[in-house]
Amino acid sequence: MYKVETRGNAFKIYIGDRLVISHTPDAPFIEVGRGHWDMLGDVVRDNREGLTHLTHAQFEQGRSLLRLHGGQYSITFSIAEHNGMLRLAPQRVSTGLNRFRLRFPAIPGTAVYGGGAQMSRCNLRGHKLSLWVGERSVFQTHTPKPSLRMKGVPSLLPGCPLPVFITEGMIAYVFESYGRAAFDFTSSRAHHVSLWELPSAILIGAAPNPLELMGTVTKITGRQPVPPQWFMEGSIVEARGGSRRAAELLEKALTSGASISCIYIPDWTGGVDTPSGRRPFYDWVWNQESYPKLDGLIRELSARNIRTMAYLNPHLSIEGRLYAEASAAGYLLKKPQGGVYISDMGGFMAGHLDLTNARACSWFKDIVKQNVLELGFCGYFADRGEYLPPDAIFASGESAVRLRNRWPVLWAALNRELIREAGRTADSVFFSRFGWIGTGAQSMLTTTGQHHTSWNRSQGLPSALCSALSLSCSGIGLSVTECGGTVSYHIKRDAELYMRWMEYAAFSPSFLLANGDAQGVFIDTDPKLLAFFARLSRIHAALGTYLRNCARDNANSGAPVMRPLFMHFPTEPRFRSVNDAYMLGGELLVYPVLKKGVKSMNLYLPEGNWHHLWSAKLYNGGEHTVTVPLGKPAVFFKPDGKHAGLFEELPGKVR
Repeated sequence: MYKVETRGNAFKIYIGDRLVISHTPDAPFIEVGRGHWDMLGDVVRDNREGLTHLTHAQFEQGRSLLRLHGGQYSITFSIAEHNGMLRLAPQRVSTGLNRFRLRFPAIPGTAVYGGGAQMSRCNLRGHKLSLWVGERSVFQTHTPKPSLRMKGVPSLLPGCPLPVFITEGMIAYVFESYGRAAFDFTSSRAHHVSLWELPSAILIGAAPNPLELMGTVTKITGRQPVPPQWFMEGSIVEARGGSRRAAELLEKALTSGASISCIYIPDWTGGVDTPSGRRPFYDWVWNQESYPKLDGLIRELSARNIRTMAYLNPHLSIEGRLYAEASAAGYLLKKPQGGVYISDMGGFMAGHLDLTNARACSWFKDIVKQNVLELGFCGYFADRGEYLPPDAIFASGESAVRLRNRWPVLWAALNRELIREAGRTADSVFFSRFGWIGTGAQSMLTTTGQHHTSWNRSQGLPSALCSALSLSCSGIGLSVTECGGTVSYHIKRDAELYMRWMEYAAFSPSFLLANGDAQGVFIDTDPKLLAFFARLSRIHAALGTYLRNCARDNANSGAPVMRPLFMHFPTEPRFRSVNDAYMLGGELLVYPVLKKGVKSMNLYLPEGNWHHLWSAKLYNGGEHTVTVPLGKPAVFFKPDGKHAGLFEELPGKVR
């Protein structure tokens, strides 16, 4: 599979005929250094020294050991094949090294994808990105040498960054590390990867095409299971404000002809008024004042084949019953000076479950089994897996800096385990917003992140699609958009935005209307909007069989459900940087409307024949102008595809 060519202190490593690592004394594969963290209030400052080039290289063919050294430092890697990838694993490392910069060869002008949920671009060529879990950085960087500062790294960070990238040359790189990292794709001839801890392994793979490449990547990162049938058929609608509001909203939707598979009740524990709106009360116990007879409502809905989902997270409001219990048992994070660590969660105070404490995790799993699953909920939104006080004390003795990226993976693993232990894997599901390497193996579904109720390219509706496509290039092939956006920042959601977002959600793995803190219209604001939602929900339900087949492909082969166009048409140069279209599975091509006021679209279809979903008109590959009235986004299918009959009948079913 791989070969190593050496010449003096230079070496090259190939997978087949593809150069994946190149080293010369002038352009070394790795640079190393030392650094330490200082606390400045609630901010962590990174102090690090200059980096040393490991210029000298020796390869021991018999034992497949690669030794690199320079100055007073050295690293020895073992080289082997693992699950179809080249695996470099550190065997011996000079004491104290904790800053690393790796250099991989690049072909000028070629596209690069991945990095997790990137919201503003799919092709990362020419850009830098920080890989650090959280919605905003709590870290500052200080270095003695200005040349070592990471300029251009955004302060707003994606909820699910992933240390994975793939290239247009069909090469994939996976870094098994929980440390802070940064990718730099600004050089025309090299990809630079900065790491704040040496990975347990660096994995590199190659494949003849993008779909096979994602299969190789997901063998390492893990694949998500197929969700229960109900989760991908019909819509999931958020209802908050009490039992009466939930029942009224449901009846309005059903009367309008909507296909409802689930009601999502985030405030089943009651609510707390905060400066940004009313939030769920962080005490994972049924609030019988807000939701009287909730158990009966859940049973009634189940009899009508409608499920219910809840909301929870690993934080506990200090006024709640569970906080007192967890605090007394020692299950919460501690302050450096002793006592329970309490944080302001945006208008109220809460403690934090210690996910490194096995007894705390076991206790929390029992709480969720009894209070959520046994109550009748068929799943929940496992939120807030990103929040970690930077100076907290953990049962494991590790620091928050080392645990930050690992935290959402521990949170996902806890939820996956409890659903398995409860025997509910066939009918229950949880989804989460945050992740890191390992999320694919532990989380059932990942949202594309929090998005603004706007058309903004990097924060609104377009960012939801870009995030989904970036995740699909990073090993997360099953993601969910929170339809309509959940954050209103100086702008309220209007009807046109909401309707266009519904169109996009209808042609995605799951049709989830999660309102969050959004302001503006909702589905029952007026009868026309409700009727529009009802029709789109029926479209999504009609695609249920197809979507489940796509989810099975993702679980079995790693082929994402939503795919960038280059993933199906890698020889088409114009698809290298397309952020506004995608393949839904292998047969549906979707150009969603992502701009306000659009009535028609100029678009490009790949080579071959394509049927327009709404008009049945046959289009050939090439440039076309297509009308996109509200409710009818530009969707095409292959007339010779396996599911062509389903798509041909769909317009007549949902008039």
